[in-house]
Amino acid sequence: MIRMLCLGLAAACLTAAPAVAEDRSEQVATCMISHATEADISQMKQLMLLALQEKRDEATGVLGSLMLTAGLSASGNCGVGFDEVGTPMFEYAMRLYGEHLGTKVLERSLDAMGLPMQ
Repeated sequence: MIRMLCLGLAAACLTAAPAVAEDRSEQVATCMISHATEADISQMKQLMLLALQEKRDEATGVLGSLMLTAGLSASGNCGVGFDEVGTPMFEYAMRLYGEHLGTKVLERSLDAMGLPMQ
């Protein structure tokens, strides 16, 4: 009976871990988004333009700078430890953050053309 209880508890902990990591990613991403600056949005715009122009080396440099800025912001503002920066949790948070910045660039582009997204 105790053995089954322990096995059940272990199984519950193992299946709950990805959900906890995903929740943490979303919390970190939300925090990063709340601390996003105009400079971050400008970097994303530059990254998108360079990528569309197929200027891989330049785009990679801008991406590295954007990632460094985001990592510093996450560690300084969002409680992310330096040991978490290379983890899947942080990678997912970065993906959400990047999607937010990219959406901002697109919204502004469409707005400038008089074509709102809604």
